[in-house]
Amino acid sequence: MKLIKNIAILVMVAILSLSVATNALAEEETVLISEDSQPDFEGCEGCHPEIAANFATSLHYNAYGMKGEYERGAAGHYGIDMDIFYEEANCSSCHATTCTKCHQGYIAVMGHGDETVGITMDTCDPCHLKKQTSTFIGDMPMHSAEGPHADIHYEKGLTCMDCHSVEEIHGDGNIYDHQMQAVTTACEDCHISPGKVVKDMNVTQYSLEISAHEIHDGTLDCAACHAGWFTTCVNCHLDTRKAAGGIVTDEFYLAVASDGLIKPFLKMSTSYGNETHTGYGEWMPHTITADAKDCAFCHENREVLCEGCEGQMMGDGGSFIPQDTIDRIIGAHITTTPEDTEPTATEPTTTEGTPGFGFLVAFVGLLSAVMLFKRH
Repeated sequence: MKLIKNIAILVMVAILSLSVATNALAEEETVLISEDSQPDFEGCEGCHPEIAANFATSLHYNAYGMKGEYERGAAGHYGIDMDIFYEEANCSSCHATTCTKCHQGYIAVMGHGDETVGITMDTCDPCHLKKQTSTFIGDMPMHSAEGPHADIHYEKGLTCMDCHSVEEIHGDGNIYDHQMQAVTTACEDCHISPGKVVKDMNVTQYSLEISAHEIHDGTLDCAACHAGWFTTCVNCHLDTRKAAGGIVTDEFYLAVASDGLIKPFLKMSTSYGNETHTGYGEWMPHTITADAKDCAFCHENREVLCEGCEGQMMGDGGSFIPQDTIDRIIGAHITTTPEDTEPTATEPTTTEGTPGFGFLVAFVGLLSAVMLFKRH
């Protein structure tokens, strides 16, 4: 009886200790995770509290940044409550997910150690197949059809995580107003990094010895020339969430981003009821090519420069290219020198009618005749 009594006391002490520990962990979670968002991290936060806290305010979890852009754009124009819209559209199938949504195979218990469960294209594709992973591998959105071509990085064997950092995926604890603020990956990370090696491949470095680079350095973003194609959703109906005009790849627009560089901008034309709203937002199409567009693509195409574009700029301080800049770009001639395979933009020049040129030719002819006469 005494032994049984002692065992009972020990069991009670163990239960009380577990209760205290559980309450302490709950209090810690309350500090780490805001009251506005109560994620279910399936116990992962016990060992990864900082990651869990950052993820709770991230673009991946709450769609912070993307919702804000809609609220300032079409949703604000039509008076749509984005919280209700996200719920009705089942946006939580991608956002507001658990850790194991991406880290499939992890068991939410202590002891899994440093075991790595690979993040592959198949991990990202279920949520990013509309605009990123599909075009990256050369397909149209939703893999509905074959696109013009794949991204050069995909053809080289790279995947999403070869460019995008863990901090971008998990968040850094900040709540951003725009999507592009939450994504820090840039071409310069690899292509202005001498000696950079990715998957046993030496990365080609940006060089000012190429004329196009020298001319546009500091004014154009790499994607302005090296993005091969863009998808444009024509007349998307917010009530049915379908594009009445379909998705096309023959439209390409450039505008000025918040950092002052000219970049590709996504055109978004949406209808709701009897109204139409058009917005433009900075976007990386994930269709990069090794061979840049030729000069005529911009210098002979006012539509690409978005001349006459009307609509709302959705980016963080983005703006249309000024008309005087467009006129100057279109007015430049495109020439190629024998020793330079890259086209070069030059100011207009003429030889016909140059003052003094006709007199010089006549004088040389007269001098030649005099010399011949004297010799004769």
